[in-house]
Amino acid sequence: MLGLYIHIPFCRQKCFYCDFFSVNYKEELADKYIKSVVKHSSSYKNVKPDTVYIGGGTPSVLNEEQIKILLSGISSNFNLSYLKEFTFEANPESLTENKLKILKDYGVDRLSLGLQSCDDNHLAQLGRIHDFKTFKKAFFMSREEGFKNINIDLIYGFPNQNLSNLRDDLSEMLELKSEHISLYPLTVEENTVFFKNGVETNSDLQREMYERAAENLQKSGYVHYEISNWSFKGKESLHNGNYWRSCEYIALGAGASGYYNRVRYKNISDIEKYCRHCGLEPQSGIIAEKEYITDELYETETIMLGLRLLNEGVDIEKFTGWKNVSVLNRFLNDKILINDDGKIKLSENSVYVSNQVISEFM
Repeated sequence: MLGLYIHIPFCRQKCFYCDFFSVNYKEELADKYIKSVVKHSSSYKNVKPDTVYIGGGTPSVLNEEQIKILLSGISSNFNLSYLKEFTFEANPESLTENKLKILKDYGVDRLSLGLQSCDDNHLAQLGRIHDFKTFKKAFFMSREEGFKNINIDLIYGFPNQNLSNLRDDLSEMLELKSEHISLYPLTVEENTVFFKNGVETNSDLQREMYERAAENLQKSGYVHYEISNWSFKGKESLHNGNYWRSCEYIALGAGASGYYNRVRYKNISDIEKYCRHCGLEPQSGIIAEKEYITDELYETETIMLGLRLLNEGVDIEKFTGWKNVSVLNRFLNDKILINDDGKIKLSENSVYVSNQVISEFM
């Protein structure tokens, strides 16, 4: 499996919890940027990705012509005949009927919609610029345009949210019957409004919220296939599965990270510099960081990422390094990990503290 990730670093307003690279949308800058991304894509002429994911930022903030130029350029430079999944991220306030038609015309078959909460007061608290009514309008409009694979993002564990609020959010969201749900605890990262304002989270409450949500989602027919992700059977995210299985993925766009030809790299987080380097040959100046992945590091990362796949786990034969075997044996003895017919998985009680468990392999 080979993935293609394209980063669109534009937003109408940066959410108060977001630390992804993004700037305010300006049409002229976005015009230049999209054309540069297409130039960058020409470096991979006729490469055959299995999945494409356009994320951000807010890709749906682009105007119709910009979306056409981007999708047309990607279609021209890559061989998409082997494509199994094509995802486009969108925020409800910037999604229109015409944009959805364009996405459909160019082969996009999966949407990821940012909801975060069904409560308008909580949405404002998070720095979102849509309300729940606008979200529902965008969701049903997407259905009418023929999108049968939609993910919804939800955040939990932020200040002033209690268990009852989360239950109400889940109840409203489950009525929509989206094929996929991503559920993330609020983490307060540096360079965010929440960090500057000294916002704190309650880990005990977040754990209880996670466990309650997992129960509700399971009762509603969703499969808990990855730590933060649930889906109806057969609707798991193929693109994100590339990451969790240590497969390769090409990265286009400023601030985007990739892993290709055994090299992990990150593009420069500067739109103007990115655009300038995209017009030069070779385009090596686009890359800000890169690291060759040794066999030892590949094994460790395969274990750490694979343990996130709750039902699949990691083949025990992947554990060959002395340290990895040592940590594995300790966790098996402590019943933190289980050996399910040769597949190493997180035990049910260790799913919530998975970050602490997985970090032991670093």
